[in-house]
Amino acid sequence: LRVLQESEVVPIGADRPIRVDVRIVAATHRDLRQLIRLGQFREDLYYRLNVVPIRLPPLRERLEDVPDLVHHFLSRVAQEGLPQKQIEPTAIARLRQHRWPGNVRELENLVRRLVALYTDDVIRLESVEMELADISAPPEPEGGGATVPADEGLETAVERVLKRYFDAHDDLPPPPGLYDRVLREVEAPLIRLSLASTRGNQIQAAKMLGLNRNTLRKKIKDLGIPVIRGLS
Repeated sequence: LRVLQESEVVPIGADRPIRVDVRIVAATHRDLRQLIRLGQFREDLYYRLNVVPIRLPPLRERLEDVPDLVHHFLSRVAQEGLPQKQIEPTAIARLRQHRWPGNVRELENLVRRLVALYTDDVIRLESVEMELADISAPPEPEGGGATVPADEGLETAVERVLKRYFDAHDDLPPPPGLYDRVLREVEAPLIRLSLASTRGNQIQAAKMLGLNRNTLRKKIKDLGIPVIRGLS
């Protein structure tokens, strides 16, 4: 704090301070105002640091950035000596549907893995699906067996997932706008799983969802959901 207030620092072993001219760039994913109220962060330090605040939303709140980030990471890994690869549009569309709990770093690591592990010059939807399935798969319980009761109702299942989301934020509340975000983010996986269960048959999927077929087709287009007939 003394560095910020007085622009001076006392080196180890010195008996007098020296002047410094620095600018501090600090970042956090925590709610500092909440931490101040809890007595876990110094209020004076907060106001010294919070001169020009810039809020960068997590990747799940700016999925439109995914295509540009993917191409950026493809170029970066190529400069590092890995093969130069392209990615097909359906694969990009699938990446835009992922929640990215690990934020941008998770996306970068996935791109690196796709480039390193798959020999095709073009990264395809099937490869992305395989990698995301590995990421999203829940750990097997000790001794085997199902992690979810077979007779679990939909409301109970949704509550279980939402509780896990809240628990991931520790004692801090999730970002504002949660209601609309939950409704928005549940729509794409619901449609995607419905299409998978009907092997890509949009008429059957629309009937299952209780939607008009044209409404479903519009949602598929708007959400960028790839449709593959015969999908298992």
